[in-house]
Amino acid sequence: MSNLPALEIGAESEAQPKSAGAGDPRLQIFSLTCRHVRKLVGVGAHDYDDIVQAAAERALRDLPKYEGRCSLSTWVFRVCYSALIDHRRIHRRWLTRFRLSPSHELNDALSVGPAAEKTLETVERNARLQAVLQRMSPKRASVVMLHDLQGMPVAAIAEALGINDLTVRSRLRDGRKELARRLKRDPYFGDHACSTRESIP
Repeated sequence: MSNLPALEIGAESEAQPKSAGAGDPRLQIFSLTCRHVRKLVGVGAHDYDDIVQAAAERALRDLPKYEGRCSLSTWVFRVCYSALIDHRRIHRRWLTRFRLSPSHELNDALSVGPAAEKTLETVERNARLQAVLQRMSPKRASVVMLHDLQGMPVAAIAEALGINDLTVRSRLRDGRKELARRLKRDPYFGDHACSTRESIP
């Protein structure tokens, strides 16, 4: 899927707990939750805030169960992944609608001048890609997001999700096929989006 553009997932800084609040596990968990959900769905996802809230609440509720067998970051990542799966399953019927919401990217693009058309095309392509990913199986889509758009290796994804390498490779292979099939029908991508067959390292 090398012909796909890098997905715009937001430019806000990943706030870290500072000074007096640095030792507060609630602040650390919220920071990790925001960062991990960005990796899983992209900050442009229409349900990004809902998933962050659900994951943060779940992580704070289950924190007493954390036994330190993995890093806190890995544990929170798995909580975020579980929250994503549950949320997308519950709201699947509404995720079939395509919606491009007004954003600062569009406003900026309109004021760029000669480069506006190219910028608008990039924004539109990213929005359409995001919409297609949201209509896919969450398990497949999240692996495609992490590997093909975030650059995470298979082993790191397996560790983060608590599954084995073969499962990651299977979901990545199936996810790429599903994504290619859906994008092939989109005039912004077409056949060329499916022309490159990458091996899974």
